[in-house]
Amino acid sequence: MKNIPIIILLFISQLTFCQKKLDNEKEIENIQNYNIEEISKTIDDKITIFGTLLTPQSDFEKILIIISGTGTISQKAHNYLTEFLLENNIGVFRFDKRGVGKSTGEYNDQAKVYTNDFLAIFSELKKSQTLENKEIGFLGHSLGGIVSLQTIEKQIKPDFLIQWSAPVGKPRDLLKYQINNGIKNYDKLIIGETTNERIKTLDYVFDLIDKNPNKTAWEIWKIAKKESKKYGINKKSFSNYLMPHKLEEARIDNTKTLKNIDFPTLVIIGKEDILVDPNQSKTKLDEIGNSNIEFKVMKGLNHFMTKKGTDEMTNEIYNVDLKFKEYLLNWINSQAK
Repeated sequence: MKNIPIIILLFISQLTFCQKKLDNEKEIENIQNYNIEEISKTIDDKITIFGTLLTPQSDFEKILIIISGTGTISQKAHNYLTEFLLENNIGVFRFDKRGVGKSTGEYNDQAKVYTNDFLAIFSELKKSQTLENKEIGFLGHSLGGIVSLQTIEKQIKPDFLIQWSAPVGKPRDLLKYQINNGIKNYDKLIIGETTNERIKTLDYVFDLIDKNPNKTAWEIWKIAKKESKKYGINKKSFSNYLMPHKLEEARIDNTKTLKNIDFPTLVIIGKEDILVDPNQSKTKLDEIGNSNIEFKVMKGLNHFMTKKGTDEMTNEIYNVDLKFKEYLLNWINSQAK
């Protein structure tokens, strides 16, 4: 995947987001053993999102929709997990992100745009007779987790939900976690000679945003330009950050959505994740206190549920650990209407 100068995401997938361009496309093995249904949806007569529904040829009860993280990710990514689920009698729907694979338009990973694209393709998918009497789950990885929760905010509810290495609470807080971990994606957005200087700048900007919930990026910039010096902050240190789309994402807070979830939800993260903080995730979920949400930390695994040293420039980054796949499968199978 490629670096994206977006606040979040934080999302980095190098979240979540922001990763290098990966050779992430790979066909699943033995695809001839499964039913294949192509799904597409055109938005505003200009952009078409393409996806594929793969289902077992034998009877099955559940379908998992995978919403990928940041980067130019096609529906042919997450192939190892897809193969595993299909082999274990669970259908899978994947789709090409805008401007990637068969989907048209200009690539755009902004959370609002990505959410609207997912809502569009999901509305078309629901028309498929294959979904009748099936339990439908969302699996959002990293930025995809944010998208799934924003979808739920719009009253689109799955039967079950999996948040995989996705931020809990305010995704913007992950910038500090990533900066402390040496992630370089935000070097041009938040400038400073030391990590402490950059963290101080973030704290100032976030506080200013929260104190002015209805102001535009330009209005907040004018305030910061006048007063930041008295707080010991150079206006140049955040001038690249205070842009409209970054402000919009800085205001995302999924706390209320997670509090109100009334269906089975799994929040799962790797203990070695340097993009999303597993400790903050647990603390925030404890604060939320929703009994419908289960939290699981996978020891020895990273943001992608692979082990340290996996080549992120190849499709092997999607060759998720067997322990992770088995945990997901057992959890999904334990859910019933």
